[in-house]
Amino acid sequence: MSEGPRHLLVVAPQCSSMHKLTRLGEAASSLYDALAHPDLGGCAPGLPGRGSLIVGDGLSSTEIRELIVEAIEYAEDRRATLLLALLGHGFVPGSTNTLYLMGDDSSEEATERGVNVGELLAAAANKPGIPGVIGIVDTCHAAGATPPGQDLVGGAGNGRTRLAVVMASSVGQQAFDLAFSRRLAALIRDGVPGAGPRLGVDDVRGALRGSVAGQDVTVSQHDGDPFAGERLWVTHNTRVHQVAGLIGPMAREDLAEAFDALAADVPLSVPHDVKSATDSLESLAGLRPSSARDRAEEVVRCLLLALRTVGFLRDWLSGELTTARLRHALRFLLASERRTLPSALPEFTDIAILDQLAFDHPVTRKDGKQSVAEFVVRLALAAGKDLDSPELLAWARSVDAQQELNDAVATALDDREDHQLRLVVSLGSSLTGGWPETVSAWLLQNGDLLDRQDFGCLTVDRGGAETAIEEATGWAEAHAEVLGRRLRWLDVAVPSAVLLEWRPEEAGRALRFGVQYDVVLHWSRRLTPDPLLRRLQGAVSRRWEEIATSDRVPVDWLDDTDTVDRPPLQDRLRNGHYRLGIGLACHTGLDDQLMEILLTYTPVLLWPQGGEGFPADRRGCLESQWPTMPEGLGHAYRQQWRGEHTGHFADLRAVWDDREWLRFCRHVRTTVPPVQNTIEEAS
Repeated sequence: MSEGPRHLLVVAPQCSSMHKLTRLGEAASSLYDALAHPDLGGCAPGLPGRGSLIVGDGLSSTEIRELIVEAIEYAEDRRATLLLALLGHGFVPGSTNTLYLMGDDSSEEATERGVNVGELLAAAANKPGIPGVIGIVDTCHAAGATPPGQDLVGGAGNGRTRLAVVMASSVGQQAFDLAFSRRLAALIRDGVPGAGPRLGVDDVRGALRGSVAGQDVTVSQHDGDPFAGERLWVTHNTRVHQVAGLIGPMAREDLAEAFDALAADVPLSVPHDVKSATDSLESLAGLRPSSARDRAEEVVRCLLLALRTVGFLRDWLSGELTTARLRHALRFLLASERRTLPSALPEFTDIAILDQLAFDHPVTRKDGKQSVAEFVVRLALAAGKDLDSPELLAWARSVDAQQELNDAVATALDDREDHQLRLVVSLGSSLTGGWPETVSAWLLQNGDLLDRQDFGCLTVDRGGAETAIEEATGWAEAHAEVLGRRLRWLDVAVPSAVLLEWRPEEAGRALRFGVQYDVVLHWSRRLTPDPLLRRLQGAVSRRWEEIATSDRVPVDWLDDTDTVDRPPLQDRLRNGHYRLGIGLACHTGLDDQLMEILLTYTPVLLWPQGGEGFPADRRGCLESQWPTMPEGLGHAYRQQWRGEHTGHFADLRAVWDDREWLRFCRHVRTTVPPVQNTIEEAS
């Protein structure tokens, strides 16, 4: 890539024998303005002493050739890279592949009255004083502008020629309404998310692919100068992010291993950003086929996927890219894929997440594109972005993931509809704090109350409560069927005493509730708080926000020495000593009073199921599992039921009173319950 001057000539003639191109002047002017802008194309006029935008009627083929030759000579004198843009009518005579630009006096098949585009591009590229030539051709049959290979390899430049051409259509295609030039001008102004600091013709093709209806944008590149620095470029990228240093630890490790495995006599440096990764792929393609080369290419493609996605998200979301949204998107992605992260995130950032998703994808998938696309879509939904936005489509093209994006959009929208329905059941009606006589049920749609019903317990014990919940799920499933939705969430609110002796996800006669639904456990007293709980509502909500935005496992662990003496424990809680979620390391000493004390102050409480407790050497599993909470805990239970390995994660129980639950509790406390409707009335 030359750092010297850049010259620009745009020639856009009308042809008397063809229909008039009504948008020719508009397209040529917008393209010229973009390429001549110092912060975009950075080009100076390509003709000495006068403007270099040549548009309109009366331009003969001879005059066009003379203008181009003059621009070539001027670029050679100034040792400038030449950008030559040709717009208008073009034809390819007979069965040849040679494009002729048509001047005012041209007619189809009359080659003597046309301008041989490839011939002039080759002539310019062969000038020893011109470091490079970039052609932009917007005509019918534009790919015919590619010069014959021998003209570049065996011409006056002795093969040391540099030419890159981007063309609006293939040889057999027409071009319509100067759409290519107009879209290219817009792309130069808007930039390409996730690409490098400067856009070459391949970047242009990738970004415009599929967006110029009925036309296949094509490119041709020849670089025969062994002493050239970097590739020829069309424009600065207005969406650029300096991505060196945006490489995660998995990428660094895989890159080092892959490039070390290449033959020692292959002098390839490890890529560190989009530009060097793109160059690495070109270099690797020229190596002798081997498993080491294939592995290196695979790793570099993963790197490009991660880097371009990080750059795109920072451009597109800007101030909407928050820790809470990253966590939300990752949580729903992992829940959708029914998996957990295979290893802990070093930090909860966009770089760390994309590093994991791009380099450590499920073994059933050939690469990480599907997971990355689903993460991007879920993050876009969390930020309220339009899934049909051109920026999102341009990103997908830049990483060759259009199909994955379409699949991800469909999956995310289906999941969002499924997650709109939630059944909440509460066992909190007992005056003694034990098993209730009645189970209360609320059916929510997109956070709003859809229906409300109470279900009597035939016996005041575990069996009676579980039977009542089964009746409630049947009632809710009938609503879901009418709405054409799937019921996936079951929120179970339980009093403190019952929390320690009951696992609602294991209940259910035909199928366990935890097999049918994502079961989340809550504390029922938040629905009917006493004065102390009411005073602490704001503090508990603020503590949840701290938990939600933490980039580490936000849990303060207590052992039996911390909990055995209750008055000092209450003093520490009142003094704000514990600011996050609370985890109990020991099962000994657990009782409903301790649960009451702790849940009064924290929205998240973890405790071990077995008498062996949850010592410090087991807590490492939470580093990778925490982003999946709360659904991930239910997933671990299901794996345990199937006899699969779950580590120690499934040994935990959890009350998870998140933002949505706290909001629901406020709603229940401040509204009058509706009249209990039948299913027929609700439908």
